[in-house]
Amino acid sequence: MHVNEPGRTEWEGFASATRAAAAGGVTTIVDMPLNSIPPTCDVPALELKRSVAERRAFVDVGFWGGAIPGNVAELRPLYDAGVLGFKCFLLHSGGRGVPAPAPRRARGSDA
Repeated sequence: MHVNEPGRTEWEGFASATRAAAAGGVTTIVDMPLNSIPPTCDVPALELKRSVAERRAFVDVGFWGGAIPGNVAELRPLYDAGVLGFKCFLLHSGGRGVPAPAPRRARGSDA
């Protein structure tokens, strides 16, 4: 789910999102990287988001990392820090912070 904290708690934060999940019988949510500020595209952003969730969550929380142009070197550290997977967009998402990766030609390709 998209929890918008930190940065956009007027949309929804960990307290309201996880309280609603618990009321519905859900014991774990997995947060997407897009809507928070900063997006979860590097380990410092993950640590910030995790620290906010630890103080406010009513259920267990896992995290997806964002795969964006220029953060290839961040993917392994994010995985090692505990993200459960990665999200990337094949087209522009409509939001800031998690742009679509630029297309690359295959090596040796004339296309």
